[in-house]
Amino acid sequence: MISVYNSKDHRWRDGYNPLRGLSMPRLVGMLEAGERGQFADLQWFYYFMERSDAVIASVIQRRRAALLSVDWDIRLVAGRDEGGNLKAEVGREATTEGTEHTEGKDQLTTKGAKYAKAYNGADGVEPVPPRGVARVEPGTPWVRKFDPVLAEEQRQLLRYAYDQIVNFKDAMGFLWGGFFRGFSHLEKHLSADGLVERLEPVEPWFWMRDGMFGEWEYNRHANPGLLRGEAIDRGNFVVFETMALDRILSVLYLRKNLSQKDWDSFLAVYGIPSVFLVGPPNASADREREFQEIAELLINDGRGYLPNGSDIKFVNGGGGRPPFLEHIEYLDKQIVIAATGGLLTMLAEAGSGTLAGSAHTETFMQIARSDAVTLSAVLQRDIDKPLLEAFFPGQPALAYFEFSPVASDQTRQVVQDAVDLSKAGLKIDAAEVAEKTGYRVEVADHPSPKAATA
Repeated sequence: MISVYNSKDHRWRDGYNPLRGLSMPRLVGMLEAGERGQFADLQWFYYFMERSDAVIASVIQRRRAALLSVDWDIRLVAGRDEGGNLKAEVGREATTEGTEHTEGKDQLTTKGAKYAKAYNGADGVEPVPPRGVARVEPGTPWVRKFDPVLAEEQRQLLRYAYDQIVNFKDAMGFLWGGFFRGFSHLEKHLSADGLVERLEPVEPWFWMRDGMFGEWEYNRHANPGLLRGEAIDRGNFVVFETMALDRILSVLYLRKNLSQKDWDSFLAVYGIPSVFLVGPPNASADREREFQEIAELLINDGRGYLPNGSDIKFVNGGGGRPPFLEHIEYLDKQIVIAATGGLLTMLAEAGSGTLAGSAHTETFMQIARSDAVTLSAVLQRDIDKPLLEAFFPGQPALAYFEFSPVASDQTRQVVQDAVDLSKAGLKIDAAEVAEKTGYRVEVADHPSPKAATA
């Protein structure tokens, strides 16, 4: 199979600037093509737009930097009861795997029913239980026990696998760009041992779909007129899809640039006001020529003598304040609102280093936590799942990748609640605390300070 990353070609696009002659009808046409699955011109425009507007570029850099400052970890599943069972795993395969909704009733498909039969035993034959499961009583569904050895093996495998990805941070920065572009594709390049060695970015203008919901296809030459592309093996890619923020920003960007263009035209005419000298009444033709010379000297020098009865008039564009600044500031606020999920209206907050500055920083970290949760789920689906299925076939997934949440007031509150519950004599699951906070928590061997002093 030819590597997509090494076969892409868009040399002809290097000389094409989509911003030249951009108009609202042209932009609407590209947006409509994107709805049909033709992204070549639209994504090429997004690429230029993100690098041409100071506010858009700034908010992208700050959001990306906030995510990339977050650490990552391999965690173990939580939610075990006192017997060590996984609460949410009882009979899971038999009740949800392969289930269809037909005429208002949940019915197992043939595949799901066969799996349930083999999993729970059939015709009086007791199957060999998978690792980490047991029956409470004969004939009852298997109940998965938490297997700490299996969990640790999976944790070590995933930790090793992610450590082997040499361009992991750069790849995550590209994958994060899907929040603005609408989608991102990373191609898996494997090493000799079958693990991912590199995650190579494939730019969004190389992708297309057969309609809005078609499968992803490869557009080798980023041809905007292509109706169908080349089929890909979905398992070779990490794919992130979401709503494209650039779709909203593109209209604001164009309106802002049109307003800026009108402002520039206004300043070219009225930025340096035209000056007219009104001479005294009843002046002869010779005197008018003399006053003309005086006026030209005054304009060049800014100082001089005017005869009695003279006056000076300035042309200032109507006398009122032009609305361009307010319009551009309004559009900038709309850009920031869209790019921060409505949490901010401006990027620069008065009082940097004070409460206002701290609140601004916390807002971006809040956005980073949301982005981290979303991208963690993508990696769990496209890297963790196939890797664990290959190395631990038939075994439950007990470990998973996750970006470690940044310490926040919510994290501190969870820790404080755990401390208060412990002081009150109540037990709290250490695994659940670890799940909520991102900290690795172990039960201390020594008694708590309160118990020691009692």
